[in-house]
Amino acid sequence: MKKIYFILFACVAFLNSKATSFTVNIAGFSYSPSSLTVTVGDVITIGASGIHPLVQVDAAAYAAPSNTAMAGGWGVQTSTYTFTVATVGTIYYLCQNHYLSGMKGSITVNAAGVVENTAFINQFNLYPNPAQNNVQVGFNLTNSSNVSVKLFNLLGQEVSILSPNTFLAEGNYNFNYELPSNISNGSYFMEVSSNDKKSTKKLIVNK
Repeated sequence: MKKIYFILFACVAFLNSKATSFTVNIAGFSYSPSSLTVTVGDVITIGASGIHPLVQVDAAAYAAPSNTAMAGGWGVQTSTYTFTVATVGTIYYLCQNHYLSGMKGSITVNAAGVVENTAFINQFNLYPNPAQNNVQVGFNLTNSSNVSVKLFNLLGQEVSILSPNTFLAEGNYNFNYELPSNISNGSYFMEVSSNDKKSTKKLIVNK
């Protein structure tokens, strides 16, 4: 049992050692920066005060806008608020007093070690998304190369090799893949790669 606790502690310490800290300041009647992209485990500090109370809202309230606090969120913070990002998604927040003046911000949270990018290929599409048992992977290959298609979980762990290294000429492709039968519902990343070049896109599985 002690050995298990030690391993868990070591894992937490390792993740914390890779965490990055971000600070969002109050600049007049706006947040600076008003948008951030971070990864799970990063530490965020957002300015707040009695004049500029901070409140977390959902996507609908952010767009409306509305200062109705999100259920299960931070509540109302009247002093600088620091937290560690725990889940993938988008965090929306605003000044409860000045939201109608546009004083709001958002934080996009990616999984640690895996982020979306399409630097290697063009027109990278997944359909349907969310997917159930099968997914079509479409992309435009700008140069001939050996290409593999793999599925990863949010921790960056390989779940399945959908297509091993296969030579493809330059052009448009659309492949249909059957997802592993034992895959759980949730968020994953589809990766199309060639040597050290990789493009990844988020896939939602909902059986």
